Amino acid sequence: MLQISRRKAWWTPLAAGLTAAAVLTTGGAAAAPKPKPTPPLALPSEAQQVPPTDCTAPVGIDANATLPGYLVPDDILGVTCVPFTQVPLEPAGYQGDYRVDAFSDQVLRDMLANCEAAPPCAAITNAQNYNPPQFRLTGSLVPQGKIDPHAPNVDLRDIRRPAFFGQAPYHEGIAAADKNSYTFEFAVPAEPYERLKRGITAPVKLRGWYLRGAGVQQPNGRRVQSLAIFVGGRSVETTTVQDPRDPLYVRSESTGRFENVTYPSRGTEQWAGRHWRQYLYKLNQAGFDVLTFDKRGHGISGGISGDNILQQGLDMLRAVDALDTGDGVRIVGANGKQLTGKAAVRALVPNNMKKLPIILGGPSQGSAATQWAMNANFNKWCELDTPGRACHKPWGHNVKGAVLMAGFPVVNPGLAEAARRKVNHTVGLGGTSEPLAGIGSWPAVFFGKGLFDGIQGPFPTFNAYLRVKGDKELLFVRGPHSEVAFGPGNVALMQERVAQFAVRAVLGQKTDQPRYATLKEAVAASPQIWEPSTQPTFETKP
Repeated sequence: MLQISRRKAWWTPLAAGLTAAAVLTTGGAAAAPKPKPTPPLALPSEAQQVPPTDCTAPVGIDANATLPGYLVPDDILGVTCVPFTQVPLEPAGYQGDYRVDAFSDQVLRDMLANCEAAPPCAAITNAQNYNPPQFRLTGSLVPQGKIDPHAPNVDLRDIRRPAFFGQAPYHEGIAAADKNSYTFEFAVPAEPYERLKRGITAPVKLRGWYLRGAGVQQPNGRRVQSLAIFVGGRSVETTTVQDPRDPLYVRSESTGRFENVTYPSRGTEQWAGRHWRQYLYKLNQAGFDVLTFDKRGHGISGGISGDNILQQGLDMLRAVDALDTGDGVRIVGANGKQLTGKAAVRALVPNNMKKLPIILGGPSQGSAATQWAMNANFNKWCELDTPGRACHKPWGHNVKGAVLMAGFPVVNPGLAEAARRKVNHTVGLGGTSEPLAGIGSWPAVFFGKGLFDGIQGPFPTFNAYLRVKGDKELLFVRGPHSEVAFGPGNVALMQERVAQFAVRAVLGQKTDQPRYATLKEAVAASPQIWEPSTQPTFETKP
């Protein structure tokens, strides 16, 4: 098949000039009820949502494989095959809501009970050997900015600020935000694994940046202070260095396969931070205050586990509480002066925090955390990582929308996740369906996804998109899993679209993006920008 290399940029640039215990619950606790089967959603069957594929095409990073896809119109080739990662669909004739009913926490626990009833249950044995991961690359190559994240009184002036990334060889745009930025710390409760398995009860200190924005501009020209709370993907750290000259991958001369370069090495601690910071800066340029922090077990934040996505999501809501009360908050501005408590948060949010419009978001694990945060904010939610699974009223913050990039709305979790929840009190990336079941209550959602995603193909994201009753946007791009690895054109486009969506959501404006009825329509609408390791193929209609 003839391969033609071309890149086509077609987007329009954005026009826009706590104490630990106090925030753990927001309502009376109740025992977790046994869920009833979900009434069938008014959606077509999954077979109707996903028309049969009609072509195949090779994909570079990360799959290095030939994938099925759809023949779609192409401005240069006439027709091309756009491949995508496949996902098993619901069983033929399934009655009910498969994505919700078959992957709930209760179904998981019933599976584990059956396993334990016929010992030995390997899943339980494996869970007993659990050693939670931590991701600590900040300072691994460049000593400036390396701290002890577990220290009780970190000097916040030692943490790299946006201005640090303006120097050679980085020259990052976010350095321009330094004069209006603050190094930010707040306290959250020790997570259930720490308390119940390790006897750790001290609050965990989470750290990152707060970037003050100019305010989101309304149609009348006035600006409204708005807040975007974004957390990165699994292993991503806010302040790792990335030399722009270092590649994400190389091509093997012997096999022709595209292989990721291992970091830290060369001048890069982690190949992600540079592009992730640009997502944050794009939101700041759109007028948003931006709060980002390293998740538990990551980078400059405390905590001994980087796994629990439920707690990571609740931490996003706890950050809002902290900005309201000042409890556990410390900040340091560009002048090097520290403020604490009420004085700190009033320097950031002079007016009523409860009225501040908020967008929550993140990619990959950050997307999963956002899902749990949105679920807890708008729906009754349960502590699925504690023995009693106590349930609580919605958090109820003024959240206007969610940004889910490189997400996986429901992963087939299996016995390993069930055992991890029971033995280690951790909700891992093998996420269950509770957030998906409540997604219809969310006011607005943006979905961004790579079609060649090797963690999960695009269909579950499309299925989640169909369920949203509020405003919604879906952008598939021709690239792999990570929001920083889509290729330069797609990354720039995703950053623009995320900022545009966030502006519309806080202003209550409707999207101008099209709606899609089938996965094929959404795949065909993906921009004609290909991640460089994958080239479009010339095709003829069958």
